[in-house]
Amino acid sequence: MYCLLDYFICSYFVKIVLLFGIDVSKKLTTMSDLDRFELFLLVAEFGTITLAAEKLGIAKASLSKQIQRLESDLKINLFLRHKQRLHLTDEGETLLNQCKRLCRELENTRNLCQKFHNEPTGILHVVVFSYFAKHLIYPKLKSFLNQYPKLELIIDSTEKIPDFEKEQIDIAVGFSLPVPNPDEVIQKRMMTTRYILCASPGYFKSHGKPKSLQDLHHHQYISHTRRTGDYTLKLKPEYSLQLKPYLLVNSVYAMIECAKNDLGLIQLPLYVLKEYLDSGELIQILPEYQACDSDVYYHYPKYAHPQPKLQRFIEFFLKNGFA
Repeated sequence: MYCLLDYFICSYFVKIVLLFGIDVSKKLTTMSDLDRFELFLLVAEFGTITLAAEKLGIAKASLSKQIQRLESDLKINLFLRHKQRLHLTDEGETLLNQCKRLCRELENTRNLCQKFHNEPTGILHVVVFSYFAKHLIYPKLKSFLNQYPKLELIIDSTEKIPDFEKEQIDIAVGFSLPVPNPDEVIQKRMMTTRYILCASPGYFKSHGKPKSLQDLHHHQYISHTRRTGDYTLKLKPEYSLQLKPYLLVNSVYAMIECAKNDLGLIQLPLYVLKEYLDSGELIQILPEYQACDSDVYYHYPKYAHPQPKLQRFIEFFLKNGFA
């Protein structure tokens, strides 16, 4: 929003510079002169330095000095002094009209920027972990789109966290794996979960239940292809164990289906497994060793001012976190 306002301010400042032939390289800076043009506008409207200074709450001498400096920089007289009153010269009238147009344009620009906030538009590209797409995004999606009909939403339901530097992504939701180029993104915590190591009753009937971490070496472990090269279990800090996978699959739900069909052990976050644990399809083992403070995040690129469409998405879906 502020960048757009600055654009309009600077464009009108350039018009004034060209109109009066100001040598900005030697005398002026944009901010100082915009301030002085604003002072000029007030003095012209009040007709006296005294009333304008009282309105601004500054010393009369200070205001008079700023007006004189503006006239000196412009190399023109803006006012004719007559006793206690000030009358605009022809050049002063021209500058006054230009300043008034600038004020109107700035007000229109503010109204336009406010409209952006009230009714965001454009394409919003969301990458979301498949579990959160199903349980967080899709149930509320119709309401969101009805509320913001001018948004064009693209949703990628995936288990791969995007590379924000290489992909045109606005936000990634529901990931705990490290993000590429972490210095280029904002990371916000959605929730904290714990990990569950489990298998089906049929698997334990055939292979027995492990009694310790070391027993796991004698069991069939199912892992995700995205963990290639690092098969370390998610355990409390004082424990560490790597298992060689018996089977690798490319999705969380494939891991669950394999476990339900007696193929081996899996380790996943509680929120993914809860319904299967509650139904008895999967049984937890060795809970005393499992990591219990794993954070889940949403990420978005660093902006000086986050876009309104992104702000609205975060407020609608993520403001209160996810339990």
